[in-house]
Amino acid sequence: MTHYLEVDYRRESLCQIILGLEKSIGYLKSKLELKGWYDGLWFLEESEPIYGLAFIAFQNYVNGSIKDFYDTTKNKISFYKLGTAPENFSKSYIELIIVLANFIKHKDDGLNEMTKQILEAFNFTEYDEIDKSPIFGGLDLLDEKWNLVNIMRQVFIWRQELLEGYKHSL
Repeated sequence: MTHYLEVDYRRESLCQIILGLEKSIGYLKSKLELKGWYDGLWFLEESEPIYGLAFIAFQNYVNGSIKDFYDTTKNKISFYKLGTAPENFSKSYIELIIVLANFIKHKDDGLNEMTKQILEAFNFTEYDEIDKSPIFGGLDLLDEKWNLVNIMRQVFIWRQELLEGYKHSL
């Protein structure tokens, strides 16, 4: 029997957000192809906040999914640990996505200790220059082509694992 929470009413809005952000990234990539003054550093400067918005959208989806199943996000950190981790790392892909969302939101105000610790777990220790931004290092770990749709699929797989865990807890 299908559990009513198997219906993911958050999915379509996340898809629309990510497709819109991918379109924005595509526009910036087209500027690179013009071979004018717009170079890779300009691309990084202009794309970092767009990719950052994607990570914030993923974080919202993840936290909303946890709340949907468990009526609270009190234990959200334990749920972030579900799923696989990038090769040679102990933290999960979802932990990476969450830390990148927190990084982009708080990088100008100062990062809290937990965010710094998780960034360090992914070997992101210097991030004062755009070419060292954890956003781009994280994208490399999540999808070598920096494809947000592929990353979104990973988030959907995580939600399925969360759902299975929830159903087993009933």
